[in-house]
Amino acid sequence: MNVGKNVKKVGDGAFSGCTSMKTVTLPANTNRLGKQVFKGTKKLKTITIKSKKLTNKTIAKNAFKGVSDKVTIKVPKGKKKAYTKLFRKKGLSKKVRIK
Repeated sequence: MNVGKNVKKVGDGAFSGCTSMKTVTLPANTNRLGKQVFKGTKKLKTITIKSKKLTNKTIAKNAFKGVSDKVTIKVPKGKKKAYTKLFRKKGLSKKVRIK
């Protein structure tokens, strides 16, 4: 599933409980993530984040809480280290691969 290129904010629980979604791509314009955006997405395999605008202040406290350990998160070049630290702080399991 590709989120529209003009979407700047992904609200609280936006994809929560989407049991058939396997992939999601967030566009480069995305600058905010709400709480528990991906909670209960059991079949989700890949989250692609094209945005370089995400910060500690623009990601909700538990944004990545409930993400399956089997998910791989793809991030922009040069952001892997910063995003790994940031996403873990926001509830992402240490078992999730970020590349």
